[in-house]
Order: sequence, then structure tokens, then C-alpha cells
Amino acid sequence: MLTQNQALEYIASKLRNQKNPFSSTSARQWTRIDETLDILKNVILAHIPLSKNMPFFAKCRYLALMIRRIIEASFDPSKLDDKDYYGNKRLELAGQLVSLLFEDLFKKFQFDFKK
Repeated sequence: MLTQNQALEYIASKLRNQKNPFSSTSARQWTRIDETLDILKNVILAHIPLSKNMPFFAKCRYLALMIRRIIEASFDPSKLDDKDYYGNKRLELAGQLVSLLFEDLFKKFQFDFKK
């Protein structure tokens, strides 16, 4: 059974050596494990916040969800979706937006004129 430190050391071995920007101002030197934890907290899935009780639970859960979707898509091609495909985007062009703006302003004008 592997420990958390062994996992962090393995991840640290896969990372490039990066200089800590705070090393000159901080009293203690960062170890590779500290640097790895910082990357896991702030860079990997940065849009998912960390909680105080279980800091990596939400990130692990989201990662498991992504892995599950990949496995499902590999076995069933109907599960594939392309959310980033341009055809799936709802676009409102300049003409349509000006039309909506004119319609709203014209209705307001009619209401004020009747008043």
C-alpha cells in the first residue's frame, strides 16, 4: 500500500523543476513535496474550490467523473458529446441584437406615447 508522501514524491518526480517565486521572501525553503501540493491545490482543476475538512475530495470526485465519462464513451460511442463544437453554440449576431434592442425601445416609445 502506497502512502500519500510516496504519491507526492512520484508526482514531484514527473514535474519540471520550478523555482518558487516566494523563496527569497519566505524564511523556509520549499521542498518538492510542498511545491507539488501547491500545484495540486492551485493549478490542477483550479476552478474547483478546496474545503477545509477534506481539501481534495471535490477535485478527486470531479476527476473520477471525467474518467467515468471517458470509459463510458469508449464502450458506447453514443455517449460522446462535443460541447465545444461550433454548431452547438447559440449565437446571436449583431443584426439580431440590434433588432431586439429596437423592438424594446419601440415598445417603450409606444407606451410613453400612449401615456
